[in-house]
Amino acid sequence: MSRRIFSCSATWKDRKFQKDFAGLSPQAQEEFLRELLALNAWLEKTPHPATDPQLRQAYRAKSYKGVVVLRSGNLIEYSLGNLARVIAKYPAREGSGDILLIAVTLSHDHERLKRLIKSNRSEIDDWDGE
Repeated sequence: MSRRIFSCSATWKDRKFQKDFAGLSPQAQEEFLRELLALNAWLEKTPHPATDPQLRQAYRAKSYKGVVVLRSGNLIEYSLGNLARVIAKYPAREGSGDILLIAVTLSHDHERLKRLIKSNRSEIDDWDGE
């Protein structure tokens, strides 16, 4: 199976994330981007982004319930290394197999992730692809 992966730009352009990323060494930035690309490639081909045992083991994938109620879809948390987290919505929109990457943190800051998701809820809920 191949699915499309999209990003919610409002959360990825967050100033705190941008500042944290800029504070990484060039090597650490490259490593983070490689890990993110590897996650993206895995999500494109996995049978299911929340229940695939290999994906769950590789990225410690788990439900991100209780953060915010969306009209459709579920939130899934993926770990990149020890601190970086990526939150995705699946399905990205009703009736699709696509995934929407909605938030990222380099510092395992769940409170900031919750605020980002809540403050961008309408964009996440109303996201229509492309």
